[in-house]
Amino acid sequence: MNRRRAVRIRVVDLVGRWDRKDRPSLVCHARSPRRQLCHAMARATRFVAVLVLLLVAACRADKRITLAQLQELEQEIAEVAPVRVEQEELALTDFQPYKARQGDVLAVQMVGLLEERYAPTLLQLRVQKDGCITLPVVEPIKVEGLDLSDVEQAIIAAHVPDIVKNLSVYVQLVRPEPTTVLVLGAVGQPGLVKLDNNARNVLYALAAAQGFNPLASGRIRLKPIRPEREEVVYDLTDVNDVRRALLGSPLEPGDMLVVESADDSVVYVSGLVNQPRVIPIPPRKTLSVLRAIAASGGLVDFLEPKKATLWRKLVDGRQVQVRVDLAAIRAGDEPDLALRAGDILDVPHTAETRFRQWFAQNIVIGPFGVRAVYDPVADYRARLLRDDDRAGSNIIQQSLLQSLGTGVSELLIPPVSPPSTP
Repeated sequence: MNRRRAVRIRVVDLVGRWDRKDRPSLVCHARSPRRQLCHAMARATRFVAVLVLLLVAACRADKRITLAQLQELEQEIAEVAPVRVEQEELALTDFQPYKARQGDVLAVQMVGLLEERYAPTLLQLRVQKDGCITLPVVEPIKVEGLDLSDVEQAIIAAHVPDIVKNLSVYVQLVRPEPTTVLVLGAVGQPGLVKLDNNARNVLYALAAAQGFNPLASGRIRLKPIRPEREEVVYDLTDVNDVRRALLGSPLEPGDMLVVESADDSVVYVSGLVNQPRVIPIPPRKTLSVLRAIAASGGLVDFLEPKKATLWRKLVDGRQVQVRVDLAAIRAGDEPDLALRAGDILDVPHTAETRFRQWFAQNIVIGPFGVRAVYDPVADYRARLLRDDDRAGSNIIQQSLLQSLGTGVSELLIPPVSPPSTP
């Protein structure tokens, strides 16, 4: 009676090697008819483990939002009540006359003070810190906050009828006291700019800095010099924000304006495409999802991904992930989403695409049948040999694997017999 040798076949975990005491084993005899059943059970165990891992990966919580939710978020951010502006409310524009302020130098011409009826009297007066100007024969006259025509009337009222019966006055601004602000960022000439009293707003400051340069986004951030004033952001591509800028408080000396640069005019495409790349687009233009994928060489054919993830930064700074149904867009059931500058379009792996990739890498369908490429015993031996310390301390295990290498691998990868010739 032949003596049978017992052989222990160990099942290797997909993630890592288990400890010897915890590693499950299947016991069978080398020459027993149950040997093929043992190998079939080992392969079935590995296949079930693969399915479990795929199911776990597929069941992870999906934090992405839908396209409809993205549109609602962007509409909520964009919905700002329009600002209605009346002409008399435009505080610091060309519509309003210049008003005297402290430090201004005024040229005053008066006719009627001298004995000669039409002899003019010419004076240059500075508006003092108390807002007054001082003339020779009258008390100081308060002129701060008055336009030039009102200053003329105030001078006449101070002289008529106590000093003279009739007086003609003409006032001209010689040198206004400028307001100096700092303009930085994406402008033609950043630096300090000087603004007149009736031009102390964001628009005049931008014009004094030679306007936007090609990299500007159109957004201006006002940082007041006084801490009690709040920081304000204006988007001058929106007419509503232009109105807000006209109605804003006058700029003060030392205020800072920062013109923000536009985001990189590119769209990033990654994941299961043939050529992941960065696609440049013109400023303030868009690129559709299908065009971006086509510019990246198209989707990987044999994987057939149906979903994508869009990463977008909203106007308020929030970063959102959007679920994109590529199959529905290609079928025409959903509109082709327009990508914006700075968007990231990722076509990630799913449980289905990973299974397709594993099948394509490990199963070969040839003219003479189906052949498995994956050899778990060879993979396990290679991992042991990479670990020098453990490989040197498991001589018996290595010899056992070497003795089983031929038989087990032939069962897992059946040799292909050549076709019979007549």
